[in-house]
Amino acid sequence: MASSEANSRLNQVLIPALDKIIKNASWRKHSKLAAECKSLIEHLTNPEQNPTVASPPTSPSGHSDHDASSVAGVLLDLSLLDSGVVLSPLINALSSNNVKVSEPALDAVQKLIAHGYLHGDADPSRGSGGKLLSKLIESACKCQDLGDDNVELAVIKTLLSAVTSISLRIHGDCLLNVVRTCYDIYLNSKNAVNQTTAKASLVQMLVIVFRRMEADSSTVPLQPIVVAELMEPVEKAETDASMAVFVQGFITKIVQDIDGVFNPATPASSGVRVHDGAFETKTSTVEGTNPADLLDSTDKDMLDAKYWEISMYKTALEGRKGEVADTEGERDDDSEVQIGNLLKRDAFLVFCALCKLSMKSPPKDASVDSQAMKGKIVALELLKILLENAGAIFRTSERFLDAIQQYLCLSLLKNSGSTLLIVFQLSCSIFMSLVSRFRAGLKAEIGVFFPMIVLRVLENVAQPNFQQKMTVLRFLEKLFADSQILVDIFLNYDCDVNASNMFERMVNGLLKTAQGVPPGATTTLLPPQDALMKLQATRCLITVLRSMSDWINKQKPITDSHSVKKSDASEHSSDPGSPHLVNGNADETTEGSDTQSEPFSEVSDVSTLEQRRAYKLELQEGISLFNRKPKKGIEFLINANKVGNSPHQIADFLKNATGLSRTLVGDYLGERDDFSLKVMHAYVDSFDFQGKEFDETIRLFLQGFRLPGEAQKIDRIMEKFAERYCKCNPKAFTSADTAYVLAYSVIMLNTDAHNPMVKSKMSADDFIRNNRGIDDGKDLPDEYLRSLYERISKNEIKMKEDNLSLQQKQSLNSSRVLGLDSILNIVIRKRDEESMEANDNLMRHMQEQFKEKARKSESIFYPAMDTVILRFMIEVCWAPMLAAFSVPLDQSDDVVVIDLCLEGFSWAIRVTAAMSMKTHRDAFLTSLAKFTSLHSPADIKQKNIDAMKVIITIAVEDGNYLQDGWEHILTCVSRFEHLHLLGEGAPPDAAFFAVPQNEIDRSNQPRQNILPVLRKKWPGKIQNASGVRRGSYDSAGIGGNAAAALTPAQMNYLVSNLHILEQVGDVDRIFIRSQKLNSEAIVDFVRALCKVSIEELKSASDPRIFSLTKIVEIAHYNMDRIRLVWSKIWRELSEYFVTIGCSGSLSIAIFAMDSLRQLAMKFLEREELSNYNFQNDFMKPFLIVMRKSRAVEIRELIIRCVSQMVLSRVNNVKSGWKSMFMVFTTAAYDDHKNIVLLAFEIMEKIVRDYFPYITETETTTFTDCVNCLIAFTNTRFNKEISLNAVGFLRLCALKIAEGDIGKGVSHQVSPKSPHKLKEQGFGNGEAIEKVDHLYLWFPLLAGLSELSFDPRPEIRKIALQVLFDTLLNYGQHFSLALWDKVFESVLFRIFDDARQAIDPSSDSPRHISTNDIDDLDQDAWLYETCTLTLQLVVDLFINFYDTVNPLLKKVLMLLVSFIKRPHRSLSSIGIAAFVRLISSAGEMFTEDKWFHVVSSLKEAATETLPDFCFLLDADDRIFAQEDPSEEYLNQAITENGDSHRSNTRRYRLYDAVSDVKCRAAIQLLLIQAVMEIYTMYRHQLSVKNIVTIFDAVHTVALHVHKINTDASIRSKLQELRSMTQMQDPPLLRLENESYQVCLTFLQNIILDRPHSNHDELQVESFLVSLCQEVLRFYIEAASSRLTPESSIEPRLHWKIPIGLGKRRELATRAPIIVSTLQAICCLAEPSFEKNLPRFLPLFSSLISCEHGTNEVQQALRDMLDSSIGPVLLRSCC
Repeated sequence: MASSEANSRLNQVLIPALDKIIKNASWRKHSKLAAECKSLIEHLTNPEQNPTVASPPTSPSGHSDHDASSVAGVLLDLSLLDSGVVLSPLINALSSNNVKVSEPALDAVQKLIAHGYLHGDADPSRGSGGKLLSKLIESACKCQDLGDDNVELAVIKTLLSAVTSISLRIHGDCLLNVVRTCYDIYLNSKNAVNQTTAKASLVQMLVIVFRRMEADSSTVPLQPIVVAELMEPVEKAETDASMAVFVQGFITKIVQDIDGVFNPATPASSGVRVHDGAFETKTSTVEGTNPADLLDSTDKDMLDAKYWEISMYKTALEGRKGEVADTEGERDDDSEVQIGNLLKRDAFLVFCALCKLSMKSPPKDASVDSQAMKGKIVALELLKILLENAGAIFRTSERFLDAIQQYLCLSLLKNSGSTLLIVFQLSCSIFMSLVSRFRAGLKAEIGVFFPMIVLRVLENVAQPNFQQKMTVLRFLEKLFADSQILVDIFLNYDCDVNASNMFERMVNGLLKTAQGVPPGATTTLLPPQDALMKLQATRCLITVLRSMSDWINKQKPITDSHSVKKSDASEHSSDPGSPHLVNGNADETTEGSDTQSEPFSEVSDVSTLEQRRAYKLELQEGISLFNRKPKKGIEFLINANKVGNSPHQIADFLKNATGLSRTLVGDYLGERDDFSLKVMHAYVDSFDFQGKEFDETIRLFLQGFRLPGEAQKIDRIMEKFAERYCKCNPKAFTSADTAYVLAYSVIMLNTDAHNPMVKSKMSADDFIRNNRGIDDGKDLPDEYLRSLYERISKNEIKMKEDNLSLQQKQSLNSSRVLGLDSILNIVIRKRDEESMEANDNLMRHMQEQFKEKARKSESIFYPAMDTVILRFMIEVCWAPMLAAFSVPLDQSDDVVVIDLCLEGFSWAIRVTAAMSMKTHRDAFLTSLAKFTSLHSPADIKQKNIDAMKVIITIAVEDGNYLQDGWEHILTCVSRFEHLHLLGEGAPPDAAFFAVPQNEIDRSNQPRQNILPVLRKKWPGKIQNASGVRRGSYDSAGIGGNAAAALTPAQMNYLVSNLHILEQVGDVDRIFIRSQKLNSEAIVDFVRALCKVSIEELKSASDPRIFSLTKIVEIAHYNMDRIRLVWSKIWRELSEYFVTIGCSGSLSIAIFAMDSLRQLAMKFLEREELSNYNFQNDFMKPFLIVMRKSRAVEIRELIIRCVSQMVLSRVNNVKSGWKSMFMVFTTAAYDDHKNIVLLAFEIMEKIVRDYFPYITETETTTFTDCVNCLIAFTNTRFNKEISLNAVGFLRLCALKIAEGDIGKGVSHQVSPKSPHKLKEQGFGNGEAIEKVDHLYLWFPLLAGLSELSFDPRPEIRKIALQVLFDTLLNYGQHFSLALWDKVFESVLFRIFDDARQAIDPSSDSPRHISTNDIDDLDQDAWLYETCTLTLQLVVDLFINFYDTVNPLLKKVLMLLVSFIKRPHRSLSSIGIAAFVRLISSAGEMFTEDKWFHVVSSLKEAATETLPDFCFLLDADDRIFAQEDPSEEYLNQAITENGDSHRSNTRRYRLYDAVSDVKCRAAIQLLLIQAVMEIYTMYRHQLSVKNIVTIFDAVHTVALHVHKINTDASIRSKLQELRSMTQMQDPPLLRLENESYQVCLTFLQNIILDRPHSNHDELQVESFLVSLCQEVLRFYIEAASSRLTPESSIEPRLHWKIPIGLGKRRELATRAPIIVSTLQAICCLAEPSFEKNLPRFLPLFSSLISCEHGTNEVQQALRDMLDSSIGPVLLRSCC
């Protein structure tokens, strides 16, 4: 027996109760009970003695005393036997059916439980102890049948204590019994308190069971429920507050007593929400439990449902047999797993039991039998509570999800169509909980029930059930509050090809509801009901938009100050960043996490989402087209790559795609064209009929389509069907004909048996008789045909319903094309026809739907993560929402409606703006702007002012996302401000724009068109008082009624209602808050404000400057922004001010420039660091307007504005100098003298007083200053300005030389890097420092060089003087690199321009006229300026020869380029300068320099050789006449027939002759220059250099001799002599002088260097060869005639004495022959003797020749006497 302590505790509980039992027991009926109680009392009081009973009590478990005494018991520390002895009296008392006996026993049991004396598992399957406890609990449960109120309360108390207890654990059937007992008390008790207590106890029990299941522990801390929250409003009204207090105290005391006994120090948890425990992958099944037993019911409908449930449950169990076995094996080894499995099993059983209770269908008279309906309602309520407080395991465990799919979904199916409001409301609430918390695991089920429960009611607009629809609307509003749910619905259904567009249908349904009953439709709604429903639907739409905004904030939090602070996510909300299931716990591993992670990673890609959505929309379009025109639909789907182009692929699509019209599928399959036949064959071949009965195959075959009505089509289909059947079942029939005929017979039988129109039905014998001999002449077995007849008669062959017509009746939107909700519409229709009761076929149909959808991808749930999905959502819902908000706002004056619509607009604009959806945002913005009625001020009402308030609020709170939408808002602000000023009587802006009289005269406009100042007292019409008219938001458009005038009455109305306008408040806060906008938004804001301002100023009669003044204001507010942002802002403002500054209205342009000046002055207050260009950027508008504006006043104003800025902010101009100088440069070229004078006056002050500031930050501004001064030198108004500008250039040079410029800019990058400078020999540091000053010197020097072509001689002269004075005065500071740049780009450029301008060689034929003024100017420039300039350049080179000597080659190239020019003046200038250079600097030349000199001379000589080839190419006809006069030339041209071509050739001839003569003259000058240079530096030149010169001159001599001896050229020249004026031979003088120079060079070399043997021998050889050459040429000339034999035929001429021309030629050649003979004589005797044999033949020829003079004979005689004679005498001796 137990210890004394245990006896003491038992005595306190049991003895009082036993005494009451004995006292109240009947001595006859309960004698045995009384004796048992007395024995137990005696035993408890005297523990040493055995109980005095007639026989030892037998253990309730059936064990023997010996076995029971050794087994642990269930009561304190008593053994099982002792526990049975103690509990036996109590069990018997509870079973006595006596109230007075049972009540003390119940109290005792309750205390034993509450004090924790009882312990163990109350479960019959848990052993003897479990059976004992189960019997005790079962006995307590039966007491509720006594019907006593106190006993019922005691039973509830006992059972609640049992479930709450930690030591006593209620499981399995015992737990179900407890729940059933409380459920029955609630239903059957006549005491309202007991009913409420029973209901509250049920809730508390369920909370405990599921909380323990989630925690996987029986010791989880408990918290009493709040009774008041469980009571429905109806119940609260029917009961007083004391009942709730009593029940609350009852529940609280029991829970706290139990908790105090077992957990005295455990803190209470908050709330009744269950704990999300760790997820357990393996859960136990209901071992050995039959679902039919759990869901026992006598209701026939319930039995039907039970059959379906059992089949589903068995299917679920088949896949878990291994799991069950594993669980059973673990029970004995691991108690924790066993407990965990038991807890989950308990929760599962309770949940299934509640589902069963909720599915009970009340009898037909349900309105009378309220008890049955109460049971259904309370079961639904309990399910609702469970789902709302579901934890992680409940939400994600496959076991519970299966239970929901199998049981709860069936319950929803039976109850969602109930006409009883409370049942429908609870069904909706349960379904919303599923959507909210279980959607991750129930995607397919939600996809089925959402259209059935929500959309069915929502889309019924005309005749809805008001209460049901209001319920749905309220639940939708609550559901939409969770933004994640809303987005998940769209992602998983509207973006899923296999799902219905639920979000789209939902929004469209809300739109229809918000719009109300269509006009003319009959409705059951009363007007108040319709109005209330409209409001609720509008609230739902607003909630949708609000949720979108919340979701944006969660995904990318908005940090603006206006953002509403969001509360923490509720327990059921998901972490957007978590990849786990939406309703799961982010840090726990759930069953579904493994299967969900991969799809999630796939859908997270934005491109994948876009593809899915686009694919679905295109597929829906194709299906819709198929349902109208099948062939075109298939063609569209093939072209869109939604279906393959092979027959097999198309057949598979027709077989499996949803939404296709089954009738049209049959029609398409029955077509006879080849492709359709192939598709039909592929379709039939896709079925597998093997082993199936014939009627079963027909049922399967006809499920996918409806047989067409045309007999031929049916014949083709059934023929192929018969072939396929026989192929799959070759032994079934003799041939396919049998199957073909039998198929027709079966179809006819099906129609006969099940068509109610057929009165005389076919019998089995008739059917057999009809099919005689169809099997190839044989009969089919009668048994086969009879069984086939029986199956067809009992079970009709039904084709799948074709519900396209029903869809078309509802709507044609694409969301219904997939057909899922159409099936549900059939379900609902059938339920309506059958009094909303489910039947077996319906349940089986729904089961098939669940299974089918679970197999498809629709069962995979994708949690939404990316905000891009909102774009697709907005695309779907923006148009319905715009209609839902716009129409009521336009038509209604109800304050509530208006407030809701405006709130909707606000949220819609916020969401579309945040997603940067410009089109949609502008649609809402423009609509809202229209409702302000600012374009029609006479119609303004309070709602219009409210709309304006919303616009202001949007601008203030959502400005960062408005982008281009700012334009609409600022337009409204502009109009509002205009109206406000009109109402106050303020004058219009146009009054301040006084149009000048000259403008009025030019435009021929009367003066009265200028607007007068508006005054309230003025009579008549006030013109154009409608505000800004851009983008008018009324239907009339820009040029419509918005521009109409206001009548005085309308104006008075506006003035009288001025207080309405004042409600808007100060619109300036939009502009003040612009400083709060982010960097991108402020740019958009400024851009929009500029556009609005331009529109304001466009009006010729009513320009406004409101926005223009605001531009200046916001610039002030945002002055502290960083320069990067300001650069973007100023790009917009710059373009704006340029546009306005170039306006045709002078007044507006002046105002704009003044505003720009104000801004510029503000910017100049801010200092700018080096190398920044912001000051320059904001000065650019002045420059652009200065260049573009045609108004003199504007250009003068700009000059004065710039002047003011310079004078007041000269320290901060910095980079702005560039634009300022460009402004002055533009002014310098202006056509108005006063502008030029004003600009130069300011420029003069800048250069004189502020010169140090110009290059303060960068030297590039110095270039602009120089360019500006040069521009002023070109002015044609005042020569003094030009001269002063040149003087300022001299001052600039002085500043550079003094080093005042460029001190702080040596770091700037130069065109040539130091590395390149070293390569050129300028690598020292000093040179690099000087090169840096190139950026200062070069612009100045280049500018002066450009003035060398100024048409005014004074300017040219002073410019050149300043240029060369500068170079001469400051050249000593120049580095070689700088000198190189000066020569190359400054000095040489002058001559490049000259050579290009004065170059007679051109491709175009021209004839230079001596009367051409341009030629005179060119000659003046040539002989005055160019000559002087070239001399100065040479003098400059000579002066700084020590520094610039490396540039000698470039200078020589310049001079040679002059010499090579085919212009006699240029060449002579070049030769003179060449001689000047050599004569002055020759003494300083080294050998290398002399080599460059002689090379240059050789190049010049070679390049200027005259060329007479043109004479050989000339047309003989032109020169056929002896006198080629103009008449003959013209005649020849006319005869030739091509005047243009001949004219061109004639001009080219003239040019060629001129060129030859010019080149000959240049050659003479060059020969003379060479001789002069040689004479000066004869002894300084080396032999090598002299030989080089000799080669050049000798080349000239040979070339000229060739021309002189060419008979053809000389003949042509003779014919053109009158034109060419050239002697014959033409170049004889040049030839003689060239040979004379050659002889001189060679003779002098021999004389000057007698001791240089090597050179002397070489030179003598040259000399001998040259002498031979000269003599030979002379002899040839003397022997030849003028006209060669090959000449033309002799003509009649005046005869000239023979030899006269030849004699003259020989006389001219005589001097060179004499010099040659003398040179030969001067040879040394050895050399003479050596070369004498070479000369003697020549001498002999000379003797025999005729000579022009006697000089040759005299020289020859002298040579014979002096040289040849002595040689001959020596040889003779």
